[in-house]
Amino acid sequence: MQTTYENATIGTFLDELSSAAPAPGGGSVAALSGAMAASLVSMVCNLTIGKEKFAKDEQEVKAVLQGALKLREELMNAVDEDIQAYNAVVACYRLPKGTSEEKSARKEQLQAALKRANEVPYRAAKACFRVLTLDRRLPQIGNPNAVSDIAVSVNLAEAALQSALYNVDINCKYIADKEYISEYRRKRWELAKRAERLKEEIVSTVQVMLGD
Repeated sequence: MQTTYENATIGTFLDELSSAAPAPGGGSVAALSGAMAASLVSMVCNLTIGKEKFAKDEQEVKAVLQGALKLREELMNAVDEDIQAYNAVVACYRLPKGTSEEKSARKEQLQAALKRANEVPYRAAKACFRVLTLDRRLPQIGNPNAVSDIAVSVNLAEAALQSALYNVDINCKYIADKEYISEYRRKRWELAKRAERLKEEIVSTVQVMLGD
């Protein structure tokens, strides 16, 4: 299995994703989808920068481009981080539990690993939300010939966000810290609703531009 997917082919990733191995799985797919959404933001920016008709907004477009490049990098890192976090949880399940001391140590390490595994998709979801915030300005300042690509980015980013949050849900199922779970679930649903509203706002703008 690959140790990193940054330079892997699409085919390699899909082959490993479709295998019987549990990782890469949904968390990595969510992160990769978010990275693709960020890449579409970059594409729209690059189709805008340097063209005289869009010169008045060029500095803002350049700022959006830099933000998109950073988010792509963060989300690509999350593809591998999700796999590493899952493997750490599996390693904890394999720890010895023959004595009470071993059971206690195993439980403590497992809970810590589950929390780390929970934080990876939540960070990815927040990064996807930031992709959406970049998309929000593009209909006004980006090349209108690429407005359909903005729509794809928006839909992909929001789907990636919601998908990453499902991984938060399943990790919380096995975490014993009730206060921790309560706080994450609150943040999870708040982020999901904000993303839904922002997606609807941007898509409505895009549909007007497309003449729907």
